[in-house]
Amino acid sequence: MENKTGHISDSSTDVSDSEIEQYKDKPYEELKQGKYRVKNPDGSLRCPFCLGKKKQQWQYRDLLQHASGVGSGAAWRKPKLKAQHLALSVYLTTDLAHEAEG
Repeated sequence: MENKTGHISDSSTDVSDSEIEQYKDKPYEELKQGKYRVKNPDGSLRCPFCLGKKKQQWQYRDLLQHASGVGSGAAWRKPKLKAQHLALSVYLTTDLAHEAEG
């Protein structure tokens, strides 16, 4: 439900953290299986869930910060987008930790 300022109230659209945690399992498995491309040919990294964005050459640390920030970000973000970015964050720390620079 919209309030007078045009913002959507939390009660009607908010998804609990536990639900988002459940939603992240599928994209995490798909990342592990290679369904999404995270590494560019030049060795830089990309966010497979922000395809329309200009910046698609990230350093490990910056992509991890992006994924964590979107994943735990504002309530107005779509739960699917938050879950996908949480999955990317887990994938980066678990499966691509070797990409981290010293």
